[in-house]
Amino acid sequence: MDFSFLKPVDLWFWFFFIISFIIIVYTLIFIKNHSEIKFLIILRSITFLIFTFLLLKPKFSWTQYNYNNLDWNLYIDNSVSISYHPLLSFQTIKSELEQIIYSIIKKDAFYNLFSFSGNIKKIKNTESFDSSGSSTDIGKVLNHIELNQDNLAGAVIISDGQNNNGINPKSLIKNIKVPVYTLGIGETKPLIDLSIESVDAPTVAVKGENVNIKATINSYGNLDEKVNVVLYSGKKMIGSKFLNISGQGSRNEARFIFTPLNLGENEYIVKVSSLSEEINIDNNQQKFLISVLKDHYKVALITGAPSFNTIVIKEYITNFPRVELDHYVLSNNGYTPSLKLFWSTPYQLIIFDNYPIDVLKSKTQKIYSKKITSEKASLLWIIGQNITSESAQSLTPFFHLDYVDENINSDKNSWYFTEDIINSSIIQGSLTNQKSNFADIFPPITTPYKFNAKHKKVNPIAYHESDEVIPVIFMGDVKNIRSIVWTSNDFSTVKYNISSNNNFRDIWSNLFSWLLKTGGDRNLYFRLNKESYQQGEEILITGSSIQDNLSINNQAFITIMHDSMEVNSFELRFNPESNRWEGNFWAPKPGNYNYKIVINDGSSEPMEQIGKFIVEKSQIELNQVSLNLPLLTNISNGTGAEYYSWESRSVLVDKIKSVKSKTRIDKSVVLSENKWVMIILIILLTIEWVFRKRIGLP
Repeated sequence: MDFSFLKPVDLWFWFFFIISFIIIVYTLIFIKNHSEIKFLIILRSITFLIFTFLLLKPKFSWTQYNYNNLDWNLYIDNSVSISYHPLLSFQTIKSELEQIIYSIIKKDAFYNLFSFSGNIKKIKNTESFDSSGSSTDIGKVLNHIELNQDNLAGAVIISDGQNNNGINPKSLIKNIKVPVYTLGIGETKPLIDLSIESVDAPTVAVKGENVNIKATINSYGNLDEKVNVVLYSGKKMIGSKFLNISGQGSRNEARFIFTPLNLGENEYIVKVSSLSEEINIDNNQQKFLISVLKDHYKVALITGAPSFNTIVIKEYITNFPRVELDHYVLSNNGYTPSLKLFWSTPYQLIIFDNYPIDVLKSKTQKIYSKKITSEKASLLWIIGQNITSESAQSLTPFFHLDYVDENINSDKNSWYFTEDIINSSIIQGSLTNQKSNFADIFPPITTPYKFNAKHKKVNPIAYHESDEVIPVIFMGDVKNIRSIVWTSNDFSTVKYNISSNNNFRDIWSNLFSWLLKTGGDRNLYFRLNKESYQQGEEILITGSSIQDNLSINNQAFITIMHDSMEVNSFELRFNPESNRWEGNFWAPKPGNYNYKIVINDGSSEPMEQIGKFIVEKSQIELNQVSLNLPLLTNISNGTGAEYYSWESRSVLVDKIKSVKSKTRIDKSVVLSENKWVMIILIILLTIEWVFRKRIGLP
């Protein structure tokens, strides 16, 4: 124990000390004949001396030692790969872990038990150890040890060391001040796994033109094999390649060239042959879709009498990609060019413009019926001012319509699209479903005749706003023959209206796409590289458009949504070499996701495409199932500990002992600030006061 004064002895101290001494001596001499107050004077003197002594702030200092039990932290790898090591079953590992913990308890060592994969979780015993983690993050374990190392005797990491998530553990070892022992699970020889990492394929192709496919195959383990990579269209094999696989995380590419023949959305599958020792064959195949379009579309426009509508129809259809238009116009000398060319040429779309102005003969109707049925041609009818009720009725059978009556009250009225067509993929977000907005967008129009649909697959998609039910547009798909009827004379009026120009053009672009069956009924052809992913896996996006004017100057964005909530949104890059947009992001947590891709060219309404994908529980752990001995050894050596194989686990248990920490605590007390000194002074003053009262002093 040490004693010291915080305040040095100065003149003021000696002044009070001398004065106090003189007063005490004088008082003792004065009362030598008054023995009854001698005790009172002694008490007063003691109190006075204590006050004088406290002026120097005396301090007592001493050292005290505390002994605490230090913990051992045990971290057990709970990732999927733990249960796939061939020489150790999961139940064996779990049983031996229970024995390790039991031995530690018998030695009276204090321990904390944790399981880890992507995160660290404290557990009471091995019952919750189920080898279900989707990744391994040893960096988080080392961070956890660093945060708690002041209370640790050491730590034990039980793992195969296959770190595939988080920070590189090697950069964290230097911060650890306690020994970290490692216990390895498995063999250093990696297990075998083949997987198709990605398939690079166009999202849209033209029938008859070559398509290039590139499949990237990853291989793990000690391999020197020849495997077969096969490309299927449905059940039909359309390509096969042999690859020499070397393993060790290497990548090989298989390239295919083929010519698609089937129009529409085609599904293809790339498969790589599985090996006998492979642990995961779910990733040995991958399917993808390609929308195959016609190399050109033959369209016939038959005009009974030219009008302003004719100009607009030709403008809309010729702006559609890969369209070859044959225009037949009725004149005094018959049709120019002759209809003989029309009857002999197959068409994908036949447009009737202000036609027929005369009632069709029965023979002509039969020829039309035969041609439309054999060619499965789509039909579009734009009513014109020269059509009579009688001539109209001769064409309605091809559109599955009934003529009802002439619209006597033919005043111009506002009109609107139905909610069903607005919400369909055909319109592609060109309109909202707020009726009140349509009057602001589209001008009023007239409908000279009333029609009713007589087939359940023919439905009105636009109506007049009136007391009567008057359809403006019919849309049907009967026996694979698609049809649209516009029942107003004012087709060009809507087009030339400033507020409706862009909307009307975009709507008809989508309707033409539907009539021509361009595949997917859309202008955008974007695709993710797969439909299903594992959590943490890279998702690749590629895409293009049938719009020839889209280029690097446009902007493309993708938005990812889960349960109607936006998860992520970012811009896609345009690659001028491949003439397509590209992007990538990482698969989020497991679940079902929707995505929306938007392209904006800065002049017209943005084009949109929607889709969905699935994220499953990660199996990335199975890509590398082996003992990562260098990492585990590096962790132990870098912290002054040792690495032990699974067979030497009993030696590791001997290292785990009860350890106490000796903590030095320096304590001190300043008497002038101590409450007990103050209490003693109060007691002395109280005794003096009581004694004075007893002897009759004031």
